[in-house]
Amino acid sequence: MNIRAVLICVIASLTSACAWFDLGEFEDESVQATVISTDQAVEQFLTGRDLDPIEGAWLQDENGIEIVIARNTFDIAPGYDYVGIITRSDHPKWKQGDVKLLLRKTGSVGVFDGVWVTRYKSEREMTFVAQHRNLVQASYVSNDGNSYFVRIRRMNPRFSRLDH
Repeated sequence: MNIRAVLICVIASLTSACAWFDLGEFEDESVQATVISTDQAVEQFLTGRDLDPIEGAWLQDENGIEIVIARNTFDIAPGYDYVGIITRSDHPKWKQGDVKLLLRKTGSVGVFDGVWVTRYKSEREMTFVAQHRNLVQASYVSNDGNSYFVRIRRMNPRFSRLDH
């Protein structure tokens, strides 16, 4: 293998580790349902069935954005198991029903491959880890070299830290 091929492989592996993810036709997707509030989304998407541990109402503290994570039955981004739907935000770029998060199960319990839509409406591919049933975290290094963290905490249904 020549040096040029090795260099291309190294660059490709480094850029794919924290690559931007293009949702393509799903970029501007919203769940256009009767999503008016977090309580209504919980009622509509989660009530009356057994929930997977990741499902529920979540809060991104830093931005005050409320998200309901539910099974992906919305025909949005096939291949993802869960969709995080914004149910409340004071930020002008976000409206109720916008997709904020996509998650795919991995072989490890509490670990998900996913896409986080940033405040600039750019998609960032990350690995999300449930620290316990009430906290999910992820991080990435941006093109400017700074590290950014995503942290959401469960609002509903709440679980004891001992309840895994």
